Amino acid sequence: MTRTWPEDWDARKQGAGCWFCGNQLGQPFYGGSVSNAHLERHAIARGHAIVIFRDRHVADFTGLSTSEVAAYWHDIHSVAQMIEHVFAPCHMNYQLLGNLVPHLHVHLVPRYLDDPAPGKPLPWEPKPVTQPEYDRQVRLLTDVAKTIRVPISVPAPTTPDSD
Repeated sequence: MTRTWPEDWDARKQGAGCWFCGNQLGQPFYGGSVSNAHLERHAIARGHAIVIFRDRHVADFTGLSTSEVAAYWHDIHSVAQMIEHVFAPCHMNYQLLGNLVPHLHVHLVPRYLDDPAPGKPLPWEPKPVTQPEYDRQVRLLTDVAKTIRVPISVPAPTTPDSD
């Protein structure tokens, strides 16, 4: 067998040099019970966001406890509601990949009636979002969070349970 994955893949899965653990994305627009959500600065669709598991490095979904799974999907659900209220997509794609950054995260990719790939995943061709547009979108998301009762502050870290 010829190895095709990077030589440092095992170390990355253990958290070595993890972008998300290093909080290199800046301030989130949403802080849930176990995750933070960030609007993508290089988005494949208007409103494209990423929901990142917080407080410890977890490479795969299977590394979560049962209660963390419920809390994480609740956070994703809350972010999806925010995106739906602000951007009014016709559909939402939830992409849990981890092929480049092996830290648990889900891309929420809104789909629109005029997008280029109806019935298929969008091509991964991110385009930069200008700072004024990015700021406008974050403001809209945080404003709608107040009306649909979604928490918008980042809570203090918690200790994961062992179930």
